[in-house]
Amino acid sequence: MSPPRVAVPLALLLTLAALTAAQQRFPGSCPRPPIVQKFQVRRYLGHWFEYARYFTVFQRGLRCSRAEYSDAGEGRIGVVNRAIRIADGSTTEARGQAVPVGRPGEASLRVSFDGQPSRGTEANYNVLETDYKRYAIVWSCTDRGVGEQKNLENEQLLFVLTRARVPSQRLLRRIMRRLQRLGLNTEKLIKTDQENCSKLDKIIAGKSRKAAILKLCSLKHH
Repeated sequence: MSPPRVAVPLALLLTLAALTAAQQRFPGSCPRPPIVQKFQVRRYLGHWFEYARYFTVFQRGLRCSRAEYSDAGEGRIGVVNRAIRIADGSTTEARGQAVPVGRPGEASLRVSFDGQPSRGTEANYNVLETDYKRYAIVWSCTDRGVGEQKNLENEQLLFVLTRARVPSQRLLRRIMRRLQRLGLNTEKLIKTDQENCSKLDKIIAGKSRKAAILKLCSLKHH
């Protein structure tokens, strides 16, 4: 939870907009795992930590990746992906939005980020499974090649998102079993470094306090 600069996550994040970027490759055409139906968007909103993901170029050199989803109105979801750069310890942030592109009630979304035009209209953020309270499995896939070579190879994004920064081993075992049942490769998962993230935590806490104050002031004026 993804995208070119940060993890939800989306981009995380989710950071799922740049599907032309180098991602984890697999032989053959894209699999077709089931996508969550009757998706409860409001229950999905809030903060998610990135527990693990497939390799993506746009997330190299990042740690403490996390995503925040909010109601952006008119059926859109606001996306904020944050992380810390390993090289210098600075924080990075990418903002965008997700819009539903699948069938009504299906958790198929198209994520795009500010200043980075989204190429294409197909879903690049599919929620394959979530209990809303503890974990979410986010995935997308693109067939690569042209002509007769079209389905010889595919590129996939996979993010395991959790509400807790350090999820229980019991929950992780369940997630791994679910990934295997979905037919997804678990050996290619890269665990996200979520240690020593206090710098990012303080920034997020400060933004939350500011938002709360602004909301309170707005209510007083009404």
